[in-house]
Amino acid sequence: MMINSISMKRIHIISIGDYTMCQLAVALKKKGYHVSGSDVVIPEAQQKLLALHNLLPERMDWNTELLVKGIDVVIPAMHLDKSNPELARAYEKGLLVMSFPEFIYHQTKDKARFVVSGSRGKSSVMSMMMFALRKQKIAFDYVALNEIKGTPSSIQLSYDTRIALLEGDEYSTSPIESRPLHLFYKPQIALLTNLIWEESNLFPTFESYLDSFKTLVERVDRDGKYIYFEEDMPLENLTALLRDDITGIPYKAHDTEYVDGQLMLKTRFGHYPIEVCDEYFLQNLNGARLACRQLGMQDKDFYAAISDYCTHFAQETIPVEIRRDPA
Repeated sequence: MMINSISMKRIHIISIGDYTMCQLAVALKKKGYHVSGSDVVIPEAQQKLLALHNLLPERMDWNTELLVKGIDVVIPAMHLDKSNPELARAYEKGLLVMSFPEFIYHQTKDKARFVVSGSRGKSSVMSMMMFALRKQKIAFDYVALNEIKGTPSSIQLSYDTRIALLEGDEYSTSPIESRPLHLFYKPQIALLTNLIWEESNLFPTFESYLDSFKTLVERVDRDGKYIYFEEDMPLENLTALLRDDITGIPYKAHDTEYVDGQLMLKTRFGHYPIEVCDEYFLQNLNGARLACRQLGMQDKDFYAAISDYCTHFAQETIPVEIRRDPA
């Protein structure tokens, strides 16, 4: 089905009190959409935010009367199933129901979609990228699944930016849609941090877990990029599956050294001070550097921004081992 995201201006959100759905509702209201929503319980923080933007439902209940003619899209929260009375009525009335990531894809399909996924470090990479891009006044939209340091909202959508940063994961989108969330986004650039498998009903074997990321890499758009943590061998092995038009870009923890007791990033531009950070932080930092490079930022500008980022946000942890110069 061909869907014009510009025409989807009347949105109804089922379970608007869910953190992500609340953030989506506010982002769409700011974008100029007409948004309605419902829920049975809304946490206090979400109530305040929804009330601030005149989005708080008049009553705490599922309200099928809100599913009126003229609604363009119904978006259920990712934890809901078809037994929800509003969702059942939406299907009964033939309304267009879209999962959260499917809707986000249509909101960002004309932008350069950068998807961050993997088992650990996604929010850290997103946070560093967003801070650095803002320092350089590079406009972007973003969709995070959790709170991001230094950012009052986890979702921002607009008409005029050319970049969309999207946080993905390997879990099923909802009880209604079994495909992993990150497979909806069809990235131009994908960054995978690492893979940590834990046996579950969803992923009974490591192979079943790996398949989700394998499929994501296969869905990178033509002439796209695959950025990956090179010390994770399953991610390294996925490079053998890359199409000829896809470029693989490995990274590892950034090189550092102490100068007069101060931890410094070693770069070809000189030293940049950072707070004492752990190994994972330096891995994420280097991944974010290469990611921002693909989005048009010079490494020198990234280093200046990330040094400032460390001053603002990084928490002191254990010292790190000395690393070789980054590629």
